[in-house]
Amino acid sequence: MRNSPSASGSSPPAAAPAARPAGANFTSRKKAKPAEQEAAFKFVRWLTTPERAAQWSIDTGYVAVTPASYETPAMKTYVADFPQALVARDQLPHAVAELSTHENQRVTKALNDALQAVLTGSKTPQPALAAAQAEADRILKPYR
Repeated sequence: MRNSPSASGSSPPAAAPAARPAGANFTSRKKAKPAEQEAAFKFVRWLTTPERAAQWSIDTGYVAVTPASYETPAMKTYVADFPQALVARDQLPHAVAELSTHENQRVTKALNDALQAVLTGSKTPQPALAAAQAEADRILKPYR
């Protein structure tokens, strides 16, 4: 790490957009009862407070969910001893959003299959992407 290009021992952030950090989203069911929705919102508000989010990041290794998390005493102490914990946060300005839709895995697979077909030479880009679009339309038809 002493010869690494950054203090954290990792490469510096990418200069161009990159893949988004892995993780999940908070969700609530559309048909949840009002009391269930309020309980879910209360839990998310609690979980995303700077202190709680900082501790969750420290305990799990995931990037903290709010910038304020990095300003807490616990996180400042942690990153002083383990600067690698800042790498994912420092790369966020260069990240891009993920594809997000109903049936996300199936739609993503259609796109990935098209990309693979182009890369292996079994299809040219235009027909491959047209096939991916047709498959995505078929998958998403019930949601229209």
